[in-house]
Amino acid sequence: MFFPKMKPPRQNRVTISRFLGYDRRERIETGSFAQMKNLSGCGFPAMTVRPHRGLVTTLAQPGALTVKEALLWVDGTTLYMNGKPIGPMLAKGEKQLVSMGAYLLIWPDKVWINTRNTADFGSLENTVTTDGTAAFSLCRADGTAFANYAPAEQPPKEPQNGTLWLDISGQTPVLRQYTQDGWMPVENVCVKISAAGIGRGFAEGDGVEMTGCGLTQLNGLKVLRHVEENALVLEGVVAGDTSRTEKITIRRVVPDMDFVVECGNRLWGCKYGIVNGQAVNAIYASKLGDFKNWTCYAGLSTDSYAVTRGSDGPFTGAAAYLGSPIFFKEQCMERVYPSAAGAHQVVNVACAGVKRGSHKSITTVDGTLYYHGPGGVYAFDGSMPVVVSRALGRMDLQQAAAGGLEGRYYLSGCDEKDQWQLLVYDTQLRMWFREDETHAVSFARRGEELFCLTAAGELWAMLGSTGQPEGPVLWEAESGDLGLDTAENKYPTRLTLRMELPEGGEVQAFLSCDGGRNWSKQGAVRGQDGPRGCLLHLRPQRAGQVRLRLQGKGRCTLYSISAVYEKGSDGP
Repeated sequence: MFFPKMKPPRQNRVTISRFLGYDRRERIETGSFAQMKNLSGCGFPAMTVRPHRGLVTTLAQPGALTVKEALLWVDGTTLYMNGKPIGPMLAKGEKQLVSMGAYLLIWPDKVWINTRNTADFGSLENTVTTDGTAAFSLCRADGTAFANYAPAEQPPKEPQNGTLWLDISGQTPVLRQYTQDGWMPVENVCVKISAAGIGRGFAEGDGVEMTGCGLTQLNGLKVLRHVEENALVLEGVVAGDTSRTEKITIRRVVPDMDFVVECGNRLWGCKYGIVNGQAVNAIYASKLGDFKNWTCYAGLSTDSYAVTRGSDGPFTGAAAYLGSPIFFKEQCMERVYPSAAGAHQVVNVACAGVKRGSHKSITTVDGTLYYHGPGGVYAFDGSMPVVVSRALGRMDLQQAAAGGLEGRYYLSGCDEKDQWQLLVYDTQLRMWFREDETHAVSFARRGEELFCLTAAGELWAMLGSTGQPEGPVLWEAESGDLGLDTAENKYPTRLTLRMELPEGGEVQAFLSCDGGRNWSKQGAVRGQDGPRGCLLHLRPQRAGQVRLRLQGKGRCTLYSISAVYEKGSDGP
């Protein structure tokens, strides 16, 4: 008697040789990882461990980081350049560091420093109050006094050509000169105010606010035509040489601003809130080429600029992109189109803006502007922003900060579980990768290196080109449920992993058959004697859902995962 021959269960092999990065959605693509730590797409289509970092220095109170010809950072109340303290003492707290030519501007302190001559620094604002007698006299724009003019209501009798007469018959005095055409007004008449130290800290062309002059026409916003240490010249006319003992105050002011950027040789800023008891919702620009002057209105194309906006809500960030300053709110962007004639135009674009608290996430990578908004991470190329973070699922980040380097957008933020995440978006592969739990305060690129300043005060070179190298990198990768890409029941009977491990590298493999609630170790491999290609075979128990988790230490390159499936019954 012979028993009938049994047919072996039908099997098929599925090989994953393209790894698609980090995917937190409920149903992920084959080749993606539901959990990830310290992996990178640098070796795509293989999966590799991120580059080693280098620890440059450690700060006690990290405030901000930027790069010019050297690394600059704020530690507590001190600005450092390549580790050496420079410049003025600062107030404690978060800073905005804005570069304009050789100068570095620091907000909200409103101070500047010349990074090529670090002994040259000062305050953007300046205030002088006279103490003693201030003398007023008529002069030309360069400070040269007018001689032999007589204030009177009637013109002099028998005048000669060039005779001056100060006409005080009207409400406003007018300086006139006798010519063949009669008494003609003199153009560019100015007033010289002379007092001890009145011109200290000011320069020709400064826009200032004058108070205490006793004459309405000399008070208010004025442009200084000439400056000496003990004298100022501004447009106006007084009724003859006079003096005043009351205090006169001259102020060069910079408006309070939420965010500041440099664009087109100007500084641009925005403010939303209450200032001196008044509601403010405005965009400002400094005088062309002059970061100290924000109230200089001389009727020229180079003047300062200010405009009130009608969009609701606070400003949440600012950027200079494609030659335009852009000021974000959560529900829109205010895009400025600068004009060489001074007729700047601001256009409101209704779109997803920057999320409040994520102003540091605005970064340009390979010509595209990326930022974190209310609905995720957006890419803006000048038309309309587009979401690029769907693979992150419902991750709700707060206080995001970002940096960019070589087609990669580094994003650090606090998620909905109050855990910090450092994510990397590869703009060429259009894939996300997760590195670790770094809480970044600021990023700055210098050459082919990206520097990251953490809340713990650590300054890291993210590609390890400088600094003290870190130890072996601990990494992890967890797949989604395997075998769910077909309608029929099938069970993985064997998994084979092909990888390359250098000497000292370690990998451990775990499997879960109940949706990731329990994990059992199935195998391990260790690199020896230089780079080593190896296979790791795993035998999962019979189950409809299997997840794979890899945990490693040191360098590793994962080339493929091959799964052999066995067809199951058609029943539930």
